[in-house]
Amino acid sequence: MASTTIDPSAPADPDGGAPGQTVAWAYRPYLDGLRALAVYLVVAFHAGADRLSGGFIGVDVFFVLSGYLVTSLLLRDLDAGGRIRLGRFYSRRIRRLLPAAGVNLVVTALVFRAIAAPAEFAKATGAIRAAALYVSNWWFIRESTDYFGTDVAASPVAHYWSLSVEEQFYLAWPLLLGALVLVAGAAGRHRRAALTALVGVLGVASLALALVTAAHHPDRAYFGTDTRAYQLLAGAVLALVPSLVERLRRSDRAEAALGAVGLLLAGALLVLGTTALHVGPVTRGALAAAATAGLIVALEAARGGPARRLLSHPVASYLGRISYGTYLWHWIVIVVIQRQHDLAPLPTLAVAAPVATALAALSYAVLERPIRRSPALDRRRSLVIAGGLATSLLVGVAVVPWVLDVDRAPRSPAASAADRAEPGRTPVTVDWQAAAKQEPDLLPCDLGTDDVCTLVEGTGPRVLLVGESHAGMWAPALIPVAERHDLTLASAYLPFCPWERGLRYNLFGETCFADQDALYDRRIEAFDPDIVVLAHRPIDDPGNPLGLVDADEGPVVLPRQQERLVAERTRAAVAALRRDGRKVVILEPIPVAPDDFSPINCLSAATYEDECTFSGRVEPGTQEQLFRQLAAADDGVWSLDLDRLVCPDLPRCDPVVDGKVVLYDSNHLTTGFAATLADDLDRVLTDAGVLSG
Repeated sequence: MASTTIDPSAPADPDGGAPGQTVAWAYRPYLDGLRALAVYLVVAFHAGADRLSGGFIGVDVFFVLSGYLVTSLLLRDLDAGGRIRLGRFYSRRIRRLLPAAGVNLVVTALVFRAIAAPAEFAKATGAIRAAALYVSNWWFIRESTDYFGTDVAASPVAHYWSLSVEEQFYLAWPLLLGALVLVAGAAGRHRRAALTALVGVLGVASLALALVTAAHHPDRAYFGTDTRAYQLLAGAVLALVPSLVERLRRSDRAEAALGAVGLLLAGALLVLGTTALHVGPVTRGALAAAATAGLIVALEAARGGPARRLLSHPVASYLGRISYGTYLWHWIVIVVIQRQHDLAPLPTLAVAAPVATALAALSYAVLERPIRRSPALDRRRSLVIAGGLATSLLVGVAVVPWVLDVDRAPRSPAASAADRAEPGRTPVTVDWQAAAKQEPDLLPCDLGTDDVCTLVEGTGPRVLLVGESHAGMWAPALIPVAERHDLTLASAYLPFCPWERGLRYNLFGETCFADQDALYDRRIEAFDPDIVVLAHRPIDDPGNPLGLVDADEGPVVLPRQQERLVAERTRAAVAALRRDGRKVVILEPIPVAPDDFSPINCLSAATYEDECTFSGRVEPGTQEQLFRQLAAADDGVWSLDLDRLVCPDLPRCDPVVDGKVVLYDSNHLTTGFAATLADDLDRVLTDAGVLSG
């Protein structure tokens, strides 16, 4: 998950910058030790270790460190000569980061081609190209990648997003810092304080933007350079106030406390990396950034203490020095392990960590260190910059697309059999490449907190579609129905949130409860629907399990607790919607494939369609039974079982029905297939009496 351009200006090498003009440069092994802690938190998270499901905060640690060290380096230039040596800065960043990344991307493309289905490496081409060009964070925003969901595993370079953030920071920050220095110069002898204040204001603005954006665009808040800048700028502020470290060093009372504070803050980072704290990714990241900034100050100011001694250990500091390579290599190692061996999280971590570390050590010794320390390259800075940019373009535009060209994919050994068509079996002839582009469009409108998205304007009853992505995927079927019956159809999308007020998915939907409050208290009343259509993914399907969090009781752990809370929240939500006489239509969850199964990926590599079938649940789950009970007790409530529209031969679910690919991923309908269900859905709603009276 989190990449970390982990070594912007490694404190292990003389390229690093001093924290300020009053502190001479010296190697500080504890900062490398902090890198090691951060990178293995990320590796544990990506391996799926349940108790370290907050390990993605390792990237937040790296961002703060990067801002601190890079700004220290730039300030050293300013203090020594009054200007930033841009050529030197950019050439050293390129030598430090691009060679290892370029090799990793080419190897990753080759490995992924060997283990993935054509549909997967076709989709991965754009992601790897974006990684090579250092814009992968914006690529993932455009693709609406859910970093905490299963779709992240489909990209072999999901971790490159933060490398892109840091590269963009490295490109812009020297220029912006130079401009801020000129502005702060108007403050005369207070120019350093003015400069610090300006950087602090930018950081606060970035944090505010992240918190606001997370409410309705969590992926945008998580991946955005602007919404991540506050962490890099937090490190920059530390570099601008070296006097803070000096004052603490001179204080005997502070010295006595620094060791304990450092240990406490290191412990806080470990806690933030676990499930002990139940907050969303953006809030967790802000807390991690604050803890990291405090820990850096404590480590720099202390002359000893357990945290500093532990992080300065030779093993820890070495692992920190090679942490950039560990980060680059760990993700493809995990992808291979999970696809080829299907190991549990802890065995995956036990294999991935040492393998990635070994690859990183090799990269550091053979590639990174020699290039970074080459006197010849140091003298040819313009050539290094031009060559680095050209290499990135070559890898992204030519090499990777050629490696992952779908048309060059070898045919399955059974492909010739498909030409003869075995009796009773249907060869794969469907256009899976077209289906791979049919992801549900969940946000066709740019909405405020209290708005709805109007899909169809009519003069008849007003219909409001409510729920998360499983509500949005029904829009292509509902729009033609609304047009035929002259309905006004609108949607109220709840990002990653079930429609039951007071319930949210674990790890998803940081703002769910606030969004649900806005829905029930304002959005529904403002739109004033006659009919409310509700839908969300199956909560209790054993093949696609989801954890839940209750607004009052916190994480739901026990099955009986979940059954009780879901029943209470469901009844309360339906009662609230019925209070004003509105009709309530519940679209029961459709059959879903196992969480790690994609019919499109399967079809792209299969010879026959039946190779890509899966078994759907026939008996209604606990919540579906509750839906039906509510419908039986109230003639203004309908619970509609649409399973046979999706899987006509249930329990067998075919990947293709009437020539259309059914599922986009393991649990969402393709927009193309959903549109074919308009007539069936119209009939179901009409026969049930929803659209009459």
